[in-house]
Amino acid sequence: MTDPLFSSDSFAPAPDVCGLQGAPLAEASSLGLHVPVGEDVLDLGSPEADLDGDGFMEAVTLGDDRGLTVFTDADGDGTVDHVSTVRFDGSYDSWRLANPTEGVPFGGFTNETRGDAGGDPSAPARWERIDHGHI
Repeated sequence: MTDPLFSSDSFAPAPDVCGLQGAPLAEASSLGLHVPVGEDVLDLGSPEADLDGDGFMEAVTLGDDRGLTVFTDADGDGTVDHVSTVRFDGSYDSWRLANPTEGVPFGGFTNETRGDAGGDPSAPARWERIDHGHI
């Protein structure tokens, strides 16, 4: 199942993830974590959490009045590839960046070479919802 990070309902006033309001567009020279959203790439700033204990910071947590979202760069390339949102109403969603294959452009950036790259090299990077529910 492929879902955008933003609601598919065109009348929805806010994105499915929390905390992206006001995030600036990323520049190629930016050292912050980048998250592709639609045709754009947003700069989330410097990572602030080490989620796997390897000594490297790889996550940014952002929030708003609806909930919290953790944006994670699991492979260390500077691009967010996992997003988890928990809303204060008890709902949650998780996404992963699908097909981040070598040389595939998204939002003006190009994915870096990966050892496990595969899939259709002409397909654009997209978000795939991997879990959702209500606590």
